Amino acid sequence: MNNQNKHKRPKYNLEFKQDAAKLVLEKGYTHRQAADNLGISLSALGR
Repeated sequence: MNNQNKHKRPKYNLEFKQDAAKLVLEKGYTHRQAADNLGISLSALGR
């Protein structure tokens, strides 16, 4: 596979990751709700 055709994942900073985790752990959001709220995919949230 040609490296130029690969899709690059966005880089999320530490603060964004911590805020995402807080939505689930502290605010009681489901993973789907947190991903939708943040505008990212469910798989991105899992990573």
